[in-house]
Amino acid sequence: MKKSLKNTRKSLKKQLKKTLLVKANIQQYKPTSIVAAYWFRKLNPTLFGNRLGGVQIQVNKLQHDWGRCIANWDNRKTPKGRFNQRIIPYHIPIDYCIQLHCKFPTWKDFIETLAHEMVHLYQMTVIKDPYSNHNDSFYSFKESFKKVGLKLYR
Repeated sequence: MKKSLKNTRKSLKKQLKKTLLVKANIQQYKPTSIVAAYWFRKLNPTLFGNRLGGVQIQVNKLQHDWGRCIANWDNRKTPKGRFNQRIIPYHIPIDYCIQLHCKFPTWKDFIETLAHEMVHLYQMTVIKDPYSNHNDSFYSFKESFKKVGLKLYR
């Protein structure tokens, strides 16, 4: 099992390096939802043990952020004031969504942002971290990211 994960990490690292070389000179990288979903499927088994379920990925213009992981239970889908907005109510069905900005300075910024939002999704769906913020559970992925050549930062 460990050997298989090691080979998967090696394969992903090789693919990330190759893609980074091809896209190294691209400035203002503009991802699509299809490309983001492809890389989601590539990162999921290696970094998250394939524990993240299918999630909708939207690429559109965001204000102040490169990416967001959203749990659709708050004011968008339920009456205001029904739940404490700081704690995810896991006892009801929740739709998750990753939103990515439509333009990134580089391709690597795009892939690191996607992986960053996937950590938040992992916090919400697997760990069931009530805050799912940049805490110890978030930074526990730093070493896994490093092994495949990615950085994890706020």
